[in-house]
Amino acid sequence: MRWPRQAGFTLLETLVALLVLGLVVAGLAQGLRFGLGAWDRQARAIDRDGALDATDRTLRHLLAGMAPGSDPRAPSIVGTADRLTFIAKLPMGAQAAPIRLSDVAIGLDGAHRLILRWTPHLHVQSFVPPAPRQAVLLTDVAALRFAYYRPPSGGQAAGWVDIWQAIDPPILVRVHIAFSDAARHWPDLIVAPMRQRDDE
Repeated sequence: MRWPRQAGFTLLETLVALLVLGLVVAGLAQGLRFGLGAWDRQARAIDRDGALDATDRTLRHLLAGMAPGSDPRAPSIVGTADRLTFIAKLPMGAQAAPIRLSDVAIGLDGAHRLILRWTPHLHVQSFVPPAPRQAVLLTDVAALRFAYYRPPSGGQAAGWVDIWQAIDPPILVRVHIAFSDAARHWPDLIVAPMRQRDDE
């Protein structure tokens, strides 16, 4: 008398199935890690591009709206190769209410961050000066350099200079920013201040 064969998997078949299942799971895990890594890299790139775009728009708005001064004894626009201070209206989204006309300073801090610092511009001297506010525009900035294009004057030809101290804005302002990461590149920003004194 022969016993009927029982249905089921042999030990070898079970081991082969487990091996195939392990390979499939390993492949899925590798694909998941790759996808998450690509998503993280893309998110960081989008954040960097967004910061560059916002900085570009902010600097263009401020430099184009640079306000000329009224007192020749006190230059309102003071620029060096690595720092620029002037009077301008802040963008609409800035925390400047109720006064948008501000004393603005742009430069790097010790942590290699591009900093925008401002205080409300007051026409009369206050006994309690307003506290300055600041915003970080960019991080990991290796170098910041300003240049100012002057008009021909006093026998001097027009050209770029590293220092500007006057009540009138230069014809052009150039901003060069270099990043610690050599893969990040931003072309020089060149802006023409649009405002002139009322007596011109």
